[in-house]
Amino acid sequence: MDLFEFLMVLVSIIVGLGIAEILTGVARLLRARAEVRYYWVHGVLTVVIFVSMLQQWWEIWGLRDTPSWSFLALLQMLVAPTCLFLIAHLILPDQLRGAELEGYYHGPMRPVWVLGIVAICGSTSFRPLVFGVPLFSPDNLTSFFGLVAFGVLLATSKRSVHAVVVPLVLVGLLWDVLTWTAVIGT
Repeated sequence: MDLFEFLMVLVSIIVGLGIAEILTGVARLLRARAEVRYYWVHGVLTVVIFVSMLQQWWEIWGLRDTPSWSFLALLQMLVAPTCLFLIAHLILPDQLRGAELEGYYHGPMRPVWVLGIVAICGSTSFRPLVFGVPLFSPDNLTSFFGLVAFGVLLATSKRSVHAVVVPLVLVGLLWDVLTWTAVIGT
């Protein structure tokens, strides 16, 4: 096992746990579907978090040739996956039978937006802090958009704003993946 594989195991565990949270939550929603009042914005947010976790795992491949790592670099690398795991755990209520997801979405979601901001800051600043690459680069453009978007979601409870911003975050995320990291290789 080389150094990259050693580190990737830990990242993969955290990302895998987050993906398991999402998939388990969706399965629980499907099981209780007759007793759940769905909310499309909540569904889009769930997709955003799922794709974000995949993107975190996918983009780490670019670090495979890094010859050495510090413990602080490892901690910095784990900020975003850890926050995404916590979000994945928080986005669905514990009790789904009789759940009304619009009310849940517009209720206790403040920690989700804060964790989203921390995740974006952690992932965007990771390469500049650890490897000295420029913070302001074209591939960080969607990160800055995401930071502003999550800030808006944190700052307002207006349903119409959330109904516009959350889908825009998904579009920006998909654009980022398809533009910068759609294909990885050796």
